[in-house]
Amino acid sequence: MGELTNEPSICLSKNCYCGYLDQTEFAQRYLFIKNRINNSMTREELAFLLGRTPYFVIDYEELSASSKLDLFDIDLLCLVMTRSKYESLSFDKKDGKYDISHEKKMVRVTRTEYQEKINYEFNHRWYVDGENKTLKLTEPIFQTSSFTDEAIRFINDELTRLISEGYFNVKRSPLEIRDRVWASHKYKSSAWSIVFLKNIIYEFIRDDKLMMAYNKNHFCYHIKNKL
Repeated sequence: MGELTNEPSICLSKNCYCGYLDQTEFAQRYLFIKNRINNSMTREELAFLLGRTPYFVIDYEELSASSKLDLFDIDLLCLVMTRSKYESLSFDKKDGKYDISHEKKMVRVTRTEYQEKINYEFNHRWYVDGENKTLKLTEPIFQTSSFTDEAIRFINDELTRLISEGYFNVKRSPLEIRDRVWASHKYKSSAWSIVFLKNIIYEFIRDDKLMMAYNKNHFCYHIKNKL
């Protein structure tokens, strides 16, 4: 009897993109993606916690020159990225006697999506200890938990209670809201709940129970007609 082998994963989509970056810019964007993955967050989840649109995070990760982090983003990232936030990426800064660290060079990224994971390959033109290597990351795709309905009910009830107690009489950031709800949420370690929280907040906005506002160009939320 022959050995059983695992079926190869079927590629659902492949996206290639590129941009001109210097060493610092590339390291920042690469570590942004790596730390997001290490903290078990999707692009949508992280964008919500930063008070940004999903397109902002997508553009930033896909090397768009028009998408850049501001100081408020960086402060929030220090609070959100609780795992591996001190990782670094250093390239050889000199080519012979010339400093090349500030030269912008082409970086190409291939993002391949499968049912259970997303693979990233970063092709760049710099060297580490005299060697150029393609950088690779793998992002697991987590399946929805069997506790989905219970979690949604809990978040809905908790937000309703907070509204009635006046919590939203002042502007609240997405991160503040998550931390407040998670403090009494027994599934607070489940990353997927962030999307449920976002969806329920937007349902409350559609029902005129909450309003969206801005704080330093980042989304925040408060009760209608209170500010």
